[in-house]
Amino acid sequence: MEAIIVIILILADQWTKGLAERLIGPGGVVTVIPGFFELTCLANKGAAWSLFSSESWGLALLSFLSSAVLFALLWFLRKAEDLRAKIVLVLLIAGSAGNLIDRLRAGAVTDFLTFIFGTYHFPTFNLADSLITIGAGLLILFTILDREFLNYPFGVKPVKEEEAV
Repeated sequence: MEAIIVIILILADQWTKGLAERLIGPGGVVTVIPGFFELTCLANKGAAWSLFSSESWGLALLSFLSSAVLFALLWFLRKAEDLRAKIVLVLLIAGSAGNLIDRLRAGAVTDFLTFIFGTYHFPTFNLADSLITIGAGLLILFTILDREFLNYPFGVKPVKEEEAV
C-alpha cells in the first residue's frame, strides 16, 4: 500500500510541475492572491533555496546524495512497522523522488509556489518540497512526543525497562 501512495504522490508532484512549466512558462508569474500568493515557474539547479546552484559540481553531488538518501529511506520503509514511521518515510521518499526525477530529467527542479509576507518573498518551492518538509516536521513532532519513535523506522524494537535491567 505504501508503494501505491508514494507513486500517487510522485505523479501529483510531476503533474503540478508539468502544469507550471506549460501554463506559466519559465520565469512567468501568475498572481493568485495579490500580495500573498503567486505561481512563479523557476528552474532551481541547486538544493533548497538554490544552494550550490552556481557550483559546476552541485548538480552531480545533489543527484548522488538524493539517490543515496532515497535508497536508504526505501530500505527503512521495508523495515518500518509503526504507522507513524511509514507516513514519515512515504512523504520523504515521494518528495525526494519527485525532485530527483526533475534533476535527472531537466538538470533542475521546477519550483512554482511563492508566498509573500509583506516585503518578504518566501523562497519558491513545489509539492515535493512540501512533502519533504511535512515529513521532516512529523519526524520532529513524533520524536518529541515519543522518545522511542526513532527506533521504529530503523526496524529496532524498543527495549522494555524490565528487559534492560
